Amino acid sequence: MNFKQKNILIIMPNFYSFQTNIKDELESRGANVKFYDEEPSRGKFLILKNMEDILHRKNVFDKFNKQLTSQILAEKPVSGYDYFLVIRGNVLSEETIITIKENALAPGAKTIYYTWDPVEYVRHKGKLGLLFDKRYDFDSVDVKNTDMGYELLPLFYTDEFDAATMEQPAQYKYDYVSVSAYFPYRYRYLEAFKKANPDKKLLFKLYLSPVVYWGKKIKDPKLVKNLDMDIITFKPYTHDEMRQQCIETKAILDLTQEHQQGLTMRTLETVGVKKKLVTNNSYITEYDFYNDNDYAIMTDLSAKADEAEKSGDYSAFTLPGEEWLSKPYLENEEIRQSYSIHAFVDKIFS
Repeated sequence: MNFKQKNILIIMPNFYSFQTNIKDELESRGANVKFYDEEPSRGKFLILKNMEDILHRKNVFDKFNKQLTSQILAEKPVSGYDYFLVIRGNVLSEETIITIKENALAPGAKTIYYTWDPVEYVRHKGKLGLLFDKRYDFDSVDVKNTDMGYELLPLFYTDEFDAATMEQPAQYKYDYVSVSAYFPYRYRYLEAFKKANPDKKLLFKLYLSPVVYWGKKIKDPKLVKNLDMDIITFKPYTHDEMRQQCIETKAILDLTQEHQQGLTMRTLETVGVKKKLVTNNSYITEYDFYNDNDYAIMTDLSAKADEAEKSGDYSAFTLPGEEWLSKPYLENEEIRQSYSIHAFVDKIFS
């Protein structure tokens, strides 16, 4: 799609580099993009959310909404916005959306809503999307179970994770790489995988903020007692470092929470870089890129960890070996490119 001289308003979380990826893609096609963060600062958001939950106050985000609306109206282009995209909109009010639609958009402007959280986990339960022309959800189960007219649209991989831009190594450094943010469940599973796979070359790293670590060490030391510091890192990996890790490994291990249904960004990056993937998200089988040759599913990890910790037998966490890892990757270039950021932008704005 050509967005030359089109004005695009985006309200979305300031989350990793997602907003930069989308903004850069649109601007590369000639768009004038204005981005606004959809939430107050993280600390302030948590305070207000607790007030809402504990004190049952439904207007705790009113001030934020009024300030955001005033700023958007004051900074709008003279001709108005041609496209209005909201991603998640966790604290946005219906009044905010209606006011923007009535006062900041050009005649005939298109409005789009997208969520990368299941609708049950956002404050408005997906109903905010009803105010938009089009509604998209990254979660295939959500799309099937809601009656609000949502269409399925998974996340994307960026050009940095496009196999076409990567030179594969003559020899791989790792059999499996798993690098992500620290959560207790992830640490527990990675520790089990490490014990079960001493014959494999593994890079397992979880980023734990030093502030969080020392806070837990003081307040509740049991939570961080005896952590395997070979798994923990206090320094987050850069985008370039994570890209290099993808190049140097045969396969990726991606661990989601048990209730996760939508595909993670890491899953789509493995599609982009053409790497094999082991995941505990069984819903991956519903997507057109899935095949047994390149993807392996290991479920019920919590129950398996319980049993392993009791018995000392971690064999349930044995990862697929060389026979699976050495099978050539099954390529379908048309399907692979359909998950790129270029295709994502085309779909969401079409």
